[in-house]
Amino acid sequence: MNQTSIFNLAARRGLLLCLPLCLSLLRLATAQTAPDTTRVRYSEETVAEPDSLRTSAVKQSYGKLTRLQIEEQSLWKLGLNSFRGALSTLPVRYTRYGLYLIYERKLRSDLSVMAELAPDFTRYRPAEDALLRKRFSVRSQLAGRFYYNLDQRIRKGKSASNFSANYLSLAVGNGFGRRAHETPFYYYQSSKPIVRADLALLYGLQRRLGQYGFVDFNVGIRTKLVPEIDDFDFTTTLRLGLAMGR
Repeated sequence: MNQTSIFNLAARRGLLLCLPLCLSLLRLATAQTAPDTTRVRYSEETVAEPDSLRTSAVKQSYGKLTRLQIEEQSLWKLGLNSFRGALSTLPVRYTRYGLYLIYERKLRSDLSVMAELAPDFTRYRPAEDALLRKRFSVRSQLAGRFYYNLDQRIRKGKSASNFSANYLSLAVGNGFGRRAHETPFYYYQSSKPIVRADLALLYGLQRRLGQYGFVDFNVGIRTKLVPEIDDFDFTTTLRLGLAMGR
């Protein structure tokens, strides 16, 4: 076999080997230049507001109403004395009108002292056939309060040391006046002493209402410091009024 035949045979074999490769490259080029018929669609998904966000908004609104996150070290409270009508157990007429002014000061985050002064005007008839008497008297109170769950409320974000918590209290009540019949915890049928004094052990709760309001409710046991009839009895107090703290 001559050299020309050998060369032709090699060229044919090389052409056969390159043919598949050329076909593959041609298909790839055709695929790349073919028009893209893929359609892209866009849509907006509406996601409902998580319950946690709604709950957080409610907590913020409640916090503003009760001043939970406002830290206060002292508090002034002012309000009307509760109206007291005729006593059903006695043949008397007894009505009272007045104000109370209270100052409360923190000694530490969960302990406070409180002083109250409550002047009032009373119309009093000791018996059905007696003349109507009018008198002016003053009631007062000096108390210590332990807000036992304040730290727990602060950790939960429900308070910030602003007198909004449950408390235990030991209080001394007084009544001043020639015809004084009352202290913050007792009504006395007689008006012999010029000064009355009694003691009360109380359980209560106090909450702030907005920037200038408060509510204070307590129940407990009272006793007279001077032994008289009915030395021990239950007492309850509800106060709703104006407040200003700093």
